[in-house]
Amino acid sequence: MLKIISIVSFAFALIFLLMLLFALMQRTKKKSQKVRKQILSRRRLYAAAGAIFFLAGFALQLISARGYALKSFISAASPVDEYKKGSSVEALPDRIYAVGDDYYIHTGKNKIYGHLAITETTTNDKGEETETLSYQNGLCFSKMQAVAGGEGLLATLDLKGNLRLNGAFQYLTYEKDDTSFNQQLFAKNCSFVSANRNSLLYVEGGDLYSAGYNAFGQLGDGTERNRVDSSMILERVASVSTSQTHTLAVDIYGNLYGFGDNSYSEMGNRTTAASGTPIKLMSGVKQAEAGRYFSVILAKNGDVYTAGRNDLGQLGTGDNRDYATYKKVLEGVMKIAVSDHSCAALTADGNLYVWGSNAAGQLGKGAESWNAPQKIAEDVYDVAMGPQSMGVIRLNRDVEVSGAARPEGGAEWHSVYAFGATIPEDQMYSEKVEMPAKE
Repeated sequence: MLKIISIVSFAFALIFLLMLLFALMQRTKKKSQKVRKQILSRRRLYAAAGAIFFLAGFALQLISARGYALKSFISAASPVDEYKKGSSVEALPDRIYAVGDDYYIHTGKNKIYGHLAITETTTNDKGEETETLSYQNGLCFSKMQAVAGGEGLLATLDLKGNLRLNGAFQYLTYEKDDTSFNQQLFAKNCSFVSANRNSLLYVEGGDLYSAGYNAFGQLGDGTERNRVDSSMILERVASVSTSQTHTLAVDIYGNLYGFGDNSYSEMGNRTTAASGTPIKLMSGVKQAEAGRYFSVILAKNGDVYTAGRNDLGQLGTGDNRDYATYKKVLEGVMKIAVSDHSCAALTADGNLYVWGSNAAGQLGKGAESWNAPQKIAEDVYDVAMGPQSMGVIRLNRDVEVSGAARPEGGAEWHSVYAFGATIPEDQMYSEKVEMPAKE
């Protein structure tokens, strides 16, 4: 809105400038003194009005740019510093997000801190430039509620529901020239976003929209055409999760819908038939996560169900058989997290279970992969998973990552932020995620 008003101000400034030029072109030598005074007064009025509208437009542009711009990396800033200065539980992390194998944490003050890749260019005596990549922690965004994305694409959702994109859809860059985004305002009035390096799905005004790579029909628009512009797919949606090949959406009533590829019966509907439009799969669902050729479902009663490909034990069924229908593998869960071939489940009292591939050490314990859920921690507040990594917030709000998470991979756990905070008992555990009330 501010940008629109600034453009209008510039338009008025241009109009008064033209009027000033016309007034300056008027000859005054043969005019009476009264007429000369009138012409001079008009010139001053036009000049003053033009200057006022120009300055107003310029100021509005600065304000809007300042409000929308990405927060620059601040190496000295961290949630640890903020917590120690204020000693407030509100300054501590309360959510963790995986964007590829990079991790972002949201604090109670609606600030998001990230594990950022910083490219530094150095020049030697011969004038040769060398680029080095280093990873550092810092403040990324203020007044932000969520981030999502993958390699090369970052989606941000602010407190006003504005969805902005940075980067590009990986596959689309090979066929189009207009797929790059630089803090582009993509949608308004949004409540949820899911993205990877190729696809974007978000909830705007309660309805589900999609854009990006669509070779498997995972955008749900009934085609297999890639799209940069978004299209409305489903009404009354609460959350959505998209993989490289298929998508799962949960509506506000707890109904689960799926669309896209189904080669391994990852939709759990006893078939291998793909669907380019949403089909209802089950009801009573709280959360659904799409992995690569498999799905993990969290029911409202805390039970976890899986279906699809199981070559790496990613279904958690205790074997490596593929399943065409949903199998119950765990209960008492409040949140699930899924990567390409690995899974995590968190209970309300902080117990963390993991299963699936552990090729990069992403399961956080040893090098062994598990085809059934294994409890690896009892002090976890939140969890997220990247393609080959896992990130957790501990009950004392320390943030740790494992696997291929940057900057250091391979270790079982690597500390990103260490708080050592004392948390009141009533704020020790995450609250259970409840579905939105039926309208």
